[in-house]
Amino acid sequence: MNIERKFPCVRDMQKAARTNIPKFSYEYLSGGIGRNQSVKNNRKALDNIIITPQYLVDNADDPDCRCELLGQKFDRPFGVAPIGLSGLIWPGGSQALAHAARNNNIPFCLSGFATVSMEEIAAIAGEHAWYQHYMCSDDEINKRFFKRALDCGYQNLIITIDIPTATRRDHDIRNGLSVPPRFNFRTAYQILQRPRWALETLTTGIPRFENFIDLLPDKPSSQKTGFYLQELIEGHVNLDRLKMVRDHWPHNLIIKGILSEQDAQKCVEIGVEAIVVSNHGGRQLDAADSAIHRISQIRQVTGNNLTIIADGGVLTGLDIIRYMTCGADFVLAGRAFMYGVAAMGQRGAEHVMKVLFEEFECTMAQIGCNNIRGLSAFRADNKTLCQPAH
Repeated sequence: MNIERKFPCVRDMQKAARTNIPKFSYEYLSGGIGRNQSVKNNRKALDNIIITPQYLVDNADDPDCRCELLGQKFDRPFGVAPIGLSGLIWPGGSQALAHAARNNNIPFCLSGFATVSMEEIAAIAGEHAWYQHYMCSDDEINKRFFKRALDCGYQNLIITIDIPTATRRDHDIRNGLSVPPRFNFRTAYQILQRPRWALETLTTGIPRFENFIDLLPDKPSSQKTGFYLQELIEGHVNLDRLKMVRDHWPHNLIIKGILSEQDAQKCVEIGVEAIVVSNHGGRQLDAADSAIHRISQIRQVTGNNLTIIADGGVLTGLDIIRYMTCGADFVLAGRAFMYGVAAMGQRGAEHVMKVLFEEFECTMAQIGCNNIRGLSAFRADNKTLCQPAH
């Protein structure tokens, strides 16, 4: 199979992913919440950023796309966002992306609710591995997670704050998807239609929340496990709790799920190194604003006191550049990488990174920018260079 011809872009991989994985997995990955309005708005907001290229420039034929972020040097200014239930989307999906991230010198962010342990990912990705944590109601448990991450050598801890309560997603209810997964007639029928996924799952085993195994009661039912995990992370993460994390985490602390200037300012006050401006891929609140609309206002509040990372809706290298012209220092993508894995497994992990690398470099040359630091000249507040479409 000539994968270059069959999958020249992420959207082609998305189409293949839809035919390779069960409906409950695909809609969990691609869908949002409610009527999916926030997901649609993320895409629309990116498409509305129009960049005016500059052609009469020097030294833009071979742009330098490397970056330095939080003390590390990467080949591109983007990485793999944390994705929960990754093994339900494609068995071994996190491991495949962790390998590819290390090979391509970009970060891989492991979700605490991925179906692989932080220890295994640290062994695969090394210094390219970041750990994302959902705060538990018991701070002694949180401290145990932080110690595990430190013992594994993680230098970057992401705390996600935009899931204060269990989320009710219509498509998951219709498809019979639960957390953790419980297989019934409805889900079994969907699985039988995807024999390759079923075979891979039989080989790797039923996906489990490996990072929480030691916390679960002995031999719990799936329903009891779901209730336990829901209760464990229920509630808002307030400023005092973030201060506790700051006191116990000696390396880079990144707060994910920031959309307001007020929250960003509080992050500056407690001394975090970075924030992720994000609406959780449109998965939490169907009326949430898109990250790309919030970056410039947040930058006005934070100045250069912390690094701004952004995510939401990224499917192309151009999308990444759009975020950066609007003020982001770095960009995360989740669905795009998982579409590659769901389309082709390990080969897909490598291929999707290659596609995004080439699209990013091509766009840099096309707009006449010779290094990523120059993208600041294309920010959305400079109306002659980057402006919303009317």
